[in-house]
Amino acid sequence: LHVGGSVQTALLTYSPKPAYPPLARASRTQGTVRIQAIIGRDGAIRNLQLISGPPLLVGVAMEAVRQWRYKPTQLNGEPVEVITEIAVNFTLSDGQR
Repeated sequence: LHVGGSVQTALLTYSPKPAYPPLARASRTQGTVRIQAIIGRDGAIRNLQLISGPPLLVGVAMEAVRQWRYKPTQLNGEPVEVITEIAVNFTLSDGQR
């Protein structure tokens, strides 16, 4: 089931931030890692698949997203699995460079 229409979308309830990898920080790598995943009926993330992103940031983004939890998506009052796209943004502030 793809989210949209009259489906009540999932609500993110737990989302630890990934640690910025030291090599990525040293090389000033920034960007967005895009991941396709399934949000299960229990709100857990499963079946992560990389869509795009800077290679130095992919590993930590995937590891963080595996820990995320959602209030499950509801369809007619029943929890359902949904496929979603998740974007994890990495930006260095001036103090981090």
